[in-house]
Amino acid sequence: MGEANRSAMRMQWKLHRVLWNLSGGRFGRQVVGMPVVELVTIGRTSGLERQVLLTYVDHDGAPAVIGTNAGRDVDPAWVKNLGANPDARARWDGEWHDVTAVDLTGSEHDAVWEAAVAANAGYAAYAETLTRPIPIAHLAPRASVS
Repeated sequence: MGEANRSAMRMQWKLHRVLWNLSGGRFGRQVVGMPVVELVTIGRTSGLERQVLLTYVDHDGAPAVIGTNAGRDVDPAWVKNLGANPDARARWDGEWHDVTAVDLTGSEHDAVWEAAVAANAGYAAYAETLTRPIPIAHLAPRASVS
């Protein structure tokens, strides 16, 4: 994916975030036919909350998020943040949840990856450009919060 396409994608996600935030997560629950989760991590160096909207695949009733970073050959910041502190908050289907990110490996990783590619072929296109493994994190709920 070229830099111009990445810039367009970043702009789309910024506009999506505005709609998401103004509606309290009620609007913009899907992008390209995939559900959206709001993930709030703690920055690994800043210690500040970092919000990101991501598409996801359902895995055991909770989001599994895929770290393709739109085809860039470096893990996205949210992956690095979860690596430093796997406890986070996430909002999907209009509800907040305290979650712990669990890195998926082996057959679980492969099953979620196949579901992601089936939902959006763009994932396969990203994989073709990467030399790094693509991390997938399951956002396992600890307890629901309102």
